[in-house]
Amino acid sequence: MTTISHLSRDLIGEILSKVPITCVGKLRCTCKRWNASTRDRLVGKAGAKQSMGFMMMDYKVCSARINLNGILKDEEGSVVGPISIKPIDNLNEIEISKVFHCDGLLLCATKDRTRLLVWNPYLGQTKWIKPKKAYHRLDSYALGYDKNKKSYKILRFVDDQHLPTYLFEFEIYDMNSNLWRALDVTPDWDIEYFRPGLTVKGNTYFFAKQKVIFEEDADEADGDVDDFLVSFDFTKERFGPHLHVPFHSHLPEDTVALSSVGENNLAALYQSEDINAMEIWVTTKIEPHTVSWSKLYFLAVNTMIPLIGASFFIDKEKKLAVVFAVDIHGRHKRACIIGEGGYFKQVDLAEVAVNSDDEDPYCFPVCSYVPSLVHINQGLVLSGKRKER
Repeated sequence: MTTISHLSRDLIGEILSKVPITCVGKLRCTCKRWNASTRDRLVGKAGAKQSMGFMMMDYKVCSARINLNGILKDEEGSVVGPISIKPIDNLNEIEISKVFHCDGLLLCATKDRTRLLVWNPYLGQTKWIKPKKAYHRLDSYALGYDKNKKSYKILRFVDDQHLPTYLFEFEIYDMNSNLWRALDVTPDWDIEYFRPGLTVKGNTYFFAKQKVIFEEDADEADGDVDDFLVSFDFTKERFGPHLHVPFHSHLPEDTVALSSVGENNLAALYQSEDINAMEIWVTTKIEPHTVSWSKLYFLAVNTMIPLIGASFFIDKEKKLAVVFAVDIHGRHKRACIIGEGGYFKQVDLAEVAVNSDDEDPYCFPVCSYVPSLVHINQGLVLSGKRKER
């Protein structure tokens, strides 16, 4: 009789590649070999063929699998194409409006703006976080970690001068102490709430523009403004200097999105009517005080792709990119697969839900997911996990 102990490591990895990430944690206690092989499911041989992640669609957190080598099949064996998206069962009763990622942990903001949820999909652990006073629909969030205290922290801020009453709040939450603290910040930049930041090596980077002070009787600012990246250092608990971006976005129709490349670099997607093309740039070095870029010429698309609320994933080895967005008419959510030599393919994902109070109908995928062994209730960055980097 064949038992688990007779199975090869490769076969175990192949079996685990069929199991949803939210169920992998339950298999860790089956036996020592399965426990040791679960990480291969995502970062070893079993995970090399496809990219795992999470995305938000119609206020639901969904698991996403992207197979750039071929097609995917569901549990019944039916072909579902190169992209498979399914709602997370244990979060099905919760409406989520925003999702952020750091080191295998997800930070989710509820649609009713009453709570934040930190979730470890690999361990199946969750932690609800209530606001110090109240959350706001224009809030921006980030999840990162303090390298000295080895603790995860949440940044929350809102800086809006267009309301009848100017709203300005910067706060940080420490998952070890479970406390919110106000931050003393005087920004010379604006970060639009619908442009999520991207966390790399514990620090979060935002696409920002030079702050413009509106005159009392003026409807809008005159002239063009600079754009750049600005970082938030969770160890020092402060924002860094302006970091150069290799493009200039100055039109409302321009598309700018950030994504991760492995665990140590980020990518920037830029599309503008001025250049009539899409560009993807990848950092060769990025720290809170310095950045350098390299353009991925093999992913250049010499045509305008109608995009709203774009986010994307790239695979440098396969020289492919997948861009998730809503079409220009706001009716369909689509994935655009871009490859070498002008390869381009569109995949319809779903219709945009028609809802009068829809604040954010877009989808923001979290790709390149790596399992985290961090126990949320402890809030610690395990020393062993850091040594793996």
